[in-house]
Amino acid sequence: MTATLHRGNVLRLAAAQALSMTTMNVNIINTALVGSLLAPVAWLATLPLSLTFITSMMTTLPASLLMTRFGRRPVFLTGVLISSLGAFIFGIGIILGSFLMLCFGSMFFGVAIGCAGYYRYAAADSASEEMKPKAISYVLAGGLMAALFGPEIARNTVDLIPNFLYAGCFFTVSAVQLISLFFISGIKIERPDRKAKSGRPLGYFLKQPVFVVGMISAAIGYALMSYLMTATPLQVVNVAALGTSANATIIQWHVVAMFAPSFVTGSLIGRFGVARVLGAGLLAYIATIYISVTADAFWSYWTALFLLGLGWNFLYIGGSSLIAKVALPQERGRVQGFADLITTSTVAAASLTAGILHSQLGWVAMSLAAIPPVCLVAAALVWLVIDSRRVVA
Repeated sequence: MTATLHRGNVLRLAAAQALSMTTMNVNIINTALVGSLLAPVAWLATLPLSLTFITSMMTTLPASLLMTRFGRRPVFLTGVLISSLGAFIFGIGIILGSFLMLCFGSMFFGVAIGCAGYYRYAAADSASEEMKPKAISYVLAGGLMAALFGPEIARNTVDLIPNFLYAGCFFTVSAVQLISLFFISGIKIERPDRKAKSGRPLGYFLKQPVFVVGMISAAIGYALMSYLMTATPLQVVNVAALGTSANATIIQWHVVAMFAPSFVTGSLIGRFGVARVLGAGLLAYIATIYISVTADAFWSYWTALFLLGLGWNFLYIGGSSLIAKVALPQERGRVQGFADLITTSTVAAASLTAGILHSQLGWVAMSLAAIPPVCLVAAALVWLVIDSRRVVA
């Protein structure tokens, strides 16, 4: 596949990533707040957002297998249509005051996210081995545009529909998401020849430190980001009483920190090695927990969420690059699908746990509960370094 075609794929997938994350940002900024208005009990406020991640978990493996059979593009196009429909249903649910419809629309979001999660792997498919981390980074860098558009949509359309707070946000992203159809329709990625029982069994990869550490880094990195970000609107708006505009600004810069480093993360991996990049992400998460526990004003929450986004970038891209390089073309469907299944399962559990812990125990206890997963990532990173030295020796 030519370099020109590869660049075209990356640009199109980056644009699709930007639009997908714009929808997701509006979802994250507003869903818990809408849930707090319509949920029958307070601790269910984050249930719709948790259902997004649960449905994404259920979609991940089937989507990967469908892409192996039919190609990436048809599944990506279907995901865009489902995302647009989910946003529309969510908006209708707000107008009707139906918590059940919020949950239903959120499940549509989950299916779409389960499909869009493979944009990064689709870019890596058409890249050489040494260029895979950069391809993944550049696609995720498209999310930087979402940092500009998502919070602005959330901020400026919150009362677009009179008497129905937040409904206008979801109707807006329902229309915006359809622009992705133009970009995805032009991607060209060859579907690998797939023979029955071809490639190595999944058990082989579960014995490989590179794959396991990549999976742990991506899964816990994403889960802890979701965990703290899910509860942030509830803390900032409902507890700290800083207002919806402050909440949108905090989330906006959090998303900037998530995606802006993507322009260089692939190069950093190539220059310093994936272990050092994962270590930097781990340190950012440790700092996040410390600042979150002591947070008492706008800039405290802003700094914690900014570092959280930075840590996510290093852990998720670093982990994804390890996963991307271990599988042969005929193995990608089940290997990448399994890895993303573990990631989305962990994210779903983290999102639901965040709402429960925040409502029952408060922000500080919820932040301290993130320490054990961070220790697990640290242990995995030590294992990767020891194994790498053993292989070299």
